Amino acid sequence: MTRILPMENIKELWDKIIDGLKTKFTSDVVDLWLTPIELFHKNATEFVLQVPNKFFRNWVEENCLADVKNSLAAAYGLPSGNDVGVEYIELQNVTGGEMTGSETLNAGGAKEPVERVEAAVTSIFNPKLSFSKFIVGKQNQFAYSGAWAVANDPGKQYNPLFIWGGVGLGKTHLLNAIGNRVNENFPKVKTLYVQTKTFINDFIDSIRFGTPATFRNKYSNVECLLIDDIQFLVGKASCQEEFFYTFNAIYDSKKQIVLTSDKPPKDIGGLEERLISRFVWGLVVPIDPPDLETRIAILRSKADEERVYVPEDVILYLASEIKTNIRVLEGALTKVAANAALLGTPLTVDTAKKILQDIITKEKETRPVTIERIQKAVAEHYSLKLSDLKSKRRTEMLAIPRHIAMYLSREMTPSSHAAIGEEFGGKDHSTVIHAINKIKAKAESDPFFSAELNKIVKKINYE
Repeated sequence: MTRILPMENIKELWDKIIDGLKTKFTSDVVDLWLTPIELFHKNATEFVLQVPNKFFRNWVEENCLADVKNSLAAAYGLPSGNDVGVEYIELQNVTGGEMTGSETLNAGGAKEPVERVEAAVTSIFNPKLSFSKFIVGKQNQFAYSGAWAVANDPGKQYNPLFIWGGVGLGKTHLLNAIGNRVNENFPKVKTLYVQTKTFINDFIDSIRFGTPATFRNKYSNVECLLIDDIQFLVGKASCQEEFFYTFNAIYDSKKQIVLTSDKPPKDIGGLEERLISRFVWGLVVPIDPPDLETRIAILRSKADEERVYVPEDVILYLASEIKTNIRVLEGALTKVAANAALLGTPLTVDTAKKILQDIITKEKETRPVTIERIQKAVAEHYSLKLSDLKSKRRTEMLAIPRHIAMYLSREMTPSSHAAIGEEFGGKDHSTVIHAINKIKAKAESDPFFSAELNKIVKKINYE
């Protein structure tokens, strides 16, 4: 029968496990992520890791849980790490730092009461998501600059700051970077970061348990409120009303508000007009998908961070194929590097193509179509330069491809006639309408021309 070790022996065992992990991680990493954790023995095969918050739990699970379990199995004479169960106690949540329960565990797994301490409001932010780790390019420069200004002088300018863009482009990174910077420069400032879904759940719980004062104290008495994915308020009238009061309380106190969304305020359907009007009081900034140079820089930074060597031609291939989601881009690099290391095979473009076939196919299928993408595909199809489609020349060799590009821009993007004309060298909207009607009529009457159009469309969709 497996025996329960006394408290001091459990501590010694955890210290030995940490020492063993120093061969895998640097001392700084060990001190940051492992030293604050405590180990408890629950029963014969189950253990508890008491962690400061969710980030520590996630880090352990992603980086060394298997090592910990194997070490515990060896210490207790279990066949393998697979026979070891690990549970967690999170002492502090990441949105405000409240004890998750009124009990903890002693060395034998028995519950002991702990003193409940009034929780601090300030959130704990992911230290990896800092301004120094954010790769800046022309597509995110505006958002980065706005976030940097807010972080260095919260509540004084750009209030609220509203950052919008697609999934995986760095919105959450900037929120964490702001939080980290504010905590560093203004340690007494109460900073709160939450997902909108957390705000909604907290509000519902405050109604269910009759604790509206606790809810309002949490959200209205902060000095820097960071809310992610505000579009999830759509369709929730009561939550929108409560957020309206929260927003006013913080704004009227001249405290900072930063919001993110997948769309600019005016395009979020189902959101109250009074909220939309307040969201644009400050600075609204977009984050667009990074260009090739920025994607290459992101991959190089990720490779350095992971301490893996990735050949330049593989980096160029990944950056060229995965264009719209930074998380997918970084995940692809991790996947090909890990595959090569585990199988002991050279990391080449050919192996990357095989490993990432599903990811790249999905990326191409879901990549949003832009006017520029259409112009490039049409120019390549007719062996023209991109500048030819935007020029003022009206030769027949240029007119038909230009008209096709205008027609497809209207069919494949939400752009208006005026916006399309602007992308073609400032053409008038009437010129665009004429081109669209001409191509539409030709496609309906000429099957060969229609087939040619389909070829171009296919090229655009699977660029």
